Amino acid sequence: MICHMKKLIISLFILNLFVLYPVPGQHLLSADHPPVIDQDICIRNELIVKFKTGTHRKTAQEVKESIGAFSIKKLNMIDAEHILLPDGISVDDAIVMFRNDPNVEWAEPNYIRRTMAISSPNDPFFNELWSLHNTGQIVNDTLGTANADIQALEAWETTTDCSNVIIAIIDSGVDLSHPDIIHNLWTNPGEIAGNGVDDDGNGYIDDIHGWNFVDNNNDVSDSNNHGTHVAGVIAAEGNNAFGTTGVCWSAKIMILKFLDTRGTGNTTDEISAIQYAVANNAKIINASFGESGYLQGEYDAISAAGSAGLLFVASSGNQGFDNDAKAQDDKIYPGGYDLDNIISVAASDQDDQLPDWSVYGATTVDLAAPGDNIYSAYPNREVVWTSTFNTGNDGWNLTGTWARVPTAPAYLTDSPSADYSRNTETFAVSPMIDLSDKGSLILTFTIRGSSDNDSGLFLETATSLLGPWTNQKMEVVSISDNYTHYENGLSGTYLYWADAAVMLTALNDATQAYIRFRFTTGGGNVDEGWDIDDIMIHAVDTNYPAPVADHFQFLSGTSVAAPLVTGAAGILWSHTPGLSLSQIKRSLINGVDVLPAFEGKVVSGGRLNLYNSLQLSLSETVDPGVVVSSGDSGGTCFIDSIYR
Repeated sequence: MICHMKKLIISLFILNLFVLYPVPGQHLLSADHPPVIDQDICIRNELIVKFKTGTHRKTAQEVKESIGAFSIKKLNMIDAEHILLPDGISVDDAIVMFRNDPNVEWAEPNYIRRTMAISSPNDPFFNELWSLHNTGQIVNDTLGTANADIQALEAWETTTDCSNVIIAIIDSGVDLSHPDIIHNLWTNPGEIAGNGVDDDGNGYIDDIHGWNFVDNNNDVSDSNNHGTHVAGVIAAEGNNAFGTTGVCWSAKIMILKFLDTRGTGNTTDEISAIQYAVANNAKIINASFGESGYLQGEYDAISAAGSAGLLFVASSGNQGFDNDAKAQDDKIYPGGYDLDNIISVAASDQDDQLPDWSVYGATTVDLAAPGDNIYSAYPNREVVWTSTFNTGNDGWNLTGTWARVPTAPAYLTDSPSADYSRNTETFAVSPMIDLSDKGSLILTFTIRGSSDNDSGLFLETATSLLGPWTNQKMEVVSISDNYTHYENGLSGTYLYWADAAVMLTALNDATQAYIRFRFTTGGGNVDEGWDIDDIMIHAVDTNYPAPVADHFQFLSGTSVAAPLVTGAAGILWSHTPGLSLSQIKRSLINGVDVLPAFEGKVVSGGRLNLYNSLQLSLSETVDPGVVVSSGDSGGTCFIDSIYR
């Protein structure tokens, strides 16, 4: 192979090198076609030459002297010589001269070999990911500082894979069909999809990719968009020529949904999610949520997860204060618990500074990670169907006393002129709705009114007018921001228009879908009944049409800083599965770039450096007693902050 031929990418791991020899006597170069020496391929003015066995030393010397070359050193192991060429003779011409001599067995350039350095992935939005590779580029109209990043490219020279460990994301669910995430989902090996049976006997039916603890079903689609963004930071598929790149190019992410459409969840569901992660062999939990208030149950659940070997990565919070200075009940949790398996993560910005909104703490927050202007996957929900009753019934089939009130603004009501009657059941049924190629469906509407506790308004769905009709859980937020879930019908009082939301995953991709309001009254007190308006269905187009940027979004917060640390832990643990939890945590904390902005602000004094942490983890000794698994196996307080 001669130096002026096209460049090759040369792997240190190629076992057989194929050398293309010119036909003897054929001159490849002429005065009209001078050589083009590529210093990236071989060293100018140098060759490696092997003379045939039995060639006299004097003969070999004469061959070299005939072109003014001389030997730099002998390569005794292969009985060859390192040759220096005189000025004026190209490597290409010299190779031809040596190969044409009958005393020469072979001659070739002194090729350059390189480490297997990984270039930037081919994902089109990689340049937006300053957190992974900061060249000082402008991201979201903000100029950054070169190298204020986690040194991902350098770490990826060793590995990009996290699939040896299961990473549990306890959040609002994930857009399961997002092209950057779909191939990195954990799949329960003990469960058969769609058969309605708890095949692995873990108490959860058809828990294929995790569980929805909000609605107690297997629908883990994202109801708030937050969980999808978190998942993308951790594990957007790398080098797939689409979207962004996660810290982990390949991964197994377990989806544990405990936050609803408003990003609100309760501690009983959180504890259940932690218990599920432990029981199903997750190694890392990402917790991009929190609130003030020490909760013993939450503490005990995370502690038990630590005893089972799980690392719990938590956001420090976005309230901008010193967590150390707060009284116990005013600190931000779960990141603020003093537990060995927790890593609490503050945010850093594009200039390696601490944003003024990030919670910090020299003893309660472990390290910082990029958390400002973070670009990641995001469900592009659009309104695909609406009914406002402004011009008529909009095709609804109304029975009993259901009617449209035409007075502007028009709305639907079950009791247009008086209180409702006792012991009745009436319906308002939508027209047929085509939801082909639509997923992650959410129904929203506004509602006001009142009904006694023995009466209830139900929202039901079906794919045929003949049914079966399935009751769906309602989430209602009052004007005073009080938030209530109704699993078995809405009752009570809402004097002012309130926002309601219902997950409609059962209608995903339905070519024929129906929704209906069913109002059932009992024999007790009567009341005004219910008024309904502004009914909308929001959905993601599962074809993910162009522009691709519509399916990604910038967010800021410690919510998006923690996933970088989670992904880093996945890289370390997947590459060396035998390491202990404490070794992984130590490598992450000791590997930071110590920086003035974080000294005295976080335990480590610095910002995550994935490359350094990976190198530290490689120097750790694997405990021979550690059993390495592939990860496969068969009134509450609300947490009302997701940190974004």
